[in-house]
Amino acid sequence: MQMESHAVSWLFLGPLALQFSALLLLGWLYRKRGYRYQRTAKANIFRCTGCNHVYIDTRMVPLSKCPKCNLLNEVIRR
Repeated sequence: MQMESHAVSWLFLGPLALQFSALLLLGWLYRKRGYRYQRTAKANIFRCTGCNHVYIDTRMVPLSKCPKCNLLNEVIRR
């Protein structure tokens, strides 16, 4: 009787431990590859001189049109 319950517990705990180990390995690989620190494309921040609307543009251009009033604006220096 005692041997049967021991075998049944390993049938449950064995695959559970294997799945937990696989999750730990995947988490470690994820951190090692550095996905947490990847940045998206650099965006320029613009402030419209006509309507004071603040907006971003991912294109690397010195002037951008305001989406509200279509006035050309320069990049805000950071």
